[in-house]
Amino acid sequence: MTELSWALTVPQPAAWAISHGHQDVYNRAYPTDRRGWLAICAGRTTDSRLLAGTAELTGRTPEQVGRDAAERDAIVAVARLADVCNEPSCDCGPWAQQRYVHWRFADTVRLPEPVPAPREVGIWKMPPEIADAVAVQWRLAGRADEPDDHAAVRDALLPLPAAGYRRVLLLGTTGAGKTTVVRQLLGTDPETERFPSTSTAKTTVADTEIVLAPDGPYRAAVTFAGRAEVAAHLRDNVWEAARAVLEERPAHLVQDRLLDHVGQRFRFSYLLGRAAAPGAPDGDDLDDLDDDAAAVGPPDAAPDPGTTELVRSSILALRRVVRAELSRIDPGDDGRAPAEVVEDELETRIRRSPDAARIVEALLAAVRDRFALLGEGELRRDDGGWPVSWTWRSDDRAEFLRVITRFSSNQAAFFGHLLTPLVDGVRVAGPFRPRWAGRDARLVLIDGEGLGHTPGSVAEVSTRLRRRLDEVDAIVLVDNAQQPMQAAPVAVMRTAAATGNGGKLFFVFTHFDLVKGDNLRSFPDRERHVLGSAENVLGEVREELGIAERVLRRRLDDARFFVGGIDRLLAPELIDPARPKAARRTIGQLNALLDALATETVPREPGPSRPVYDRAQVTAAVVEAARAFHVRWRGALGHAPHPDAPRKHWSTVKALTRRLAEGHTDEYKDLRPAASLRTALEYALYRALQNPVAWTGAEPGADEQEVIVGEIAGALAKRLVRLVDRLITEDPRPVWTRAYEEHGKGSTVRRARTVVEDIYERAVPAPPRGSPGGAPYDTPFAAAVHKAFQEATRDLARTLN
Repeated sequence: MTELSWALTVPQPAAWAISHGHQDVYNRAYPTDRRGWLAICAGRTTDSRLLAGTAELTGRTPEQVGRDAAERDAIVAVARLADVCNEPSCDCGPWAQQRYVHWRFADTVRLPEPVPAPREVGIWKMPPEIADAVAVQWRLAGRADEPDDHAAVRDALLPLPAAGYRRVLLLGTTGAGKTTVVRQLLGTDPETERFPSTSTAKTTVADTEIVLAPDGPYRAAVTFAGRAEVAAHLRDNVWEAARAVLEERPAHLVQDRLLDHVGQRFRFSYLLGRAAAPGAPDGDDLDDLDDDAAAVGPPDAAPDPGTTELVRSSILALRRVVRAELSRIDPGDDGRAPAEVVEDELETRIRRSPDAARIVEALLAAVRDRFALLGEGELRRDDGGWPVSWTWRSDDRAEFLRVITRFSSNQAAFFGHLLTPLVDGVRVAGPFRPRWAGRDARLVLIDGEGLGHTPGSVAEVSTRLRRRLDEVDAIVLVDNAQQPMQAAPVAVMRTAAATGNGGKLFFVFTHFDLVKGDNLRSFPDRERHVLGSAENVLGEVREELGIAERVLRRRLDDARFFVGGIDRLLAPELIDPARPKAARRTIGQLNALLDALATETVPREPGPSRPVYDRAQVTAAVVEAARAFHVRWRGALGHAPHPDAPRKHWSTVKALTRRLAEGHTDEYKDLRPAASLRTALEYALYRALQNPVAWTGAEPGADEQEVIVGEIAGALAKRLVRLVDRLITEDPRPVWTRAYEEHGKGSTVRRARTVVEDIYERAVPAPPRGSPGGAPYDTPFAAAVHKAFQEATRDLARTLN
């Protein structure tokens, strides 16, 4: 957690209003250069003018506010001083008063128990014992400014084996059969065991790590999303429900919005059960449910009475809030349609509403209570009672899989009992072995979230996935043989090659039994047909990334597998004698895949000659990446229209700034600023690496050059991930918050300007227009990339100048 040393004493009822999320601006007579976290201390006095104003702005009587604001000489909250406004004319919101300097607070966390404090005024440094006590209460509130390391928690509970095991990451578009391939490698029965869960829609929402151990028992370690992250998603749900009310959508849709997150990741109906909705159509739309709908369990997914009442009362309260807030909103003249202005301002007011906060707290309490249904294993909670992890072991395979399914399934029959939406990661270990396997394989299978369908969402590989590519020994790309390669797997292929991970790729083409045609009479005919779409991809890669095409072509030649009918249990004794060829071929392909994954790759050694690069080459690549980054984002934010970078809707941009401000992720839908810059750098530098100005010895052959470029690219790309994350995501977090908090007239323009000028321009100064690629670009960003380049090439290359 960031060190918390300083406190700000304010009179009541300002301390109460700030700590309860009502007041986000404190009016002071002078500015300050200080930014960051401050403890909010309630002073000894009450300001009568503030009392009347606070009562008016919160909809209470002065007597009610006076009773609520009872704390004196006590630290009641922690808040982040995000900005200080000293403009004579501004729009800092209803709490801002003219002729004062506006201290703008964000991310306020009310402490569970106030911490007694000495009588101080203004800003003061807390003694260590008080600072420690405040930090403890802040932690109990569940809101530290740094996320927990959930992988480290799983490592402590169930360490991954080191020696002799290969880590295998399986990737694929949603519905391609990625998790079905995992089932085959595990040997789980699709009819009776159903682990992991599969679906034609988005099923895998958290990484599942499976250790193929030589013997028992079966063990599991599960970690859960933190309270702050879950609360953030619930606030999204509350707003989406409020927007449905604004749009006068049907009652059942309002309830769906409240329970199920629009991003499909947090579907709280799995956890809380479905609510009975007046006016709902007969039968729910269950297209996105588990393929195991006939599983043994409760006979149906009847509405949960407790959830029904909770949702009913929440929506009644939300309708009242929407009506009240709409009566106060003046759309004015903002350059946007009045309906858009109203929606923008209503979102700000809903997210700041105490009534909405109470709805979130009630839903959080219901979520936490569901863990009481766990009868097996050991559940660990944090100091505030929020679940952190769960562990269990069993010698009974059937019982083990039955219990663990609760953390990964989406079966409609178990709605109200599933903990899937809260799971951050699942790790299991046990003697899993398919009946068709000809050998034991020491593997750790990693089944992550499916890749996106739409091209816009997959132009860049996410930061989380990018880090995974470096961590694993093998990358299995699962693709549907019936369709041309989609943008998502192609993006993975490009990134893997450009970051020195191309040699880890394996290709599994599923649904091969369904590839048919009058001209496809034999296995080789169908194989060539499927590889035709890959050939088109390789041509594009050659144009964009040069020798990356050689890397990918070699993997497609040496590490490709074609399977069909894998949704069934496969075993030699189960082959249909009337049609044996297809099943035997698939079993043979799966065994070949297992052998390839379990075999240690022998690294190719480069020769003695090393490339020599000129510093100007690196600068040119940095300029190229910076220019591409700014074109993309200035267009997306409407700052500088560009035909190749369509402008994004203001609500999407606002949602992105909220995600970056909250710190739980660095992307929203297809907007990935860190990934965008990192990918531009990776590609530009990879191209530069292929064209050294000289060699220290004789120029090596194409194979040796490929090895050297791959090694340098891999070492450099790891450093770029850390650099870009710091520049775009971590360091400007307060500015992302400031951009998100913009509201009122002109907020769309101000938000875009803040992102472009105060985040992107400061992190990555835009190269001068019309300058050649090698023009001087003497910026801290270029210097940081040069430093990373020097470190990555220390033993592999020389750099002139």
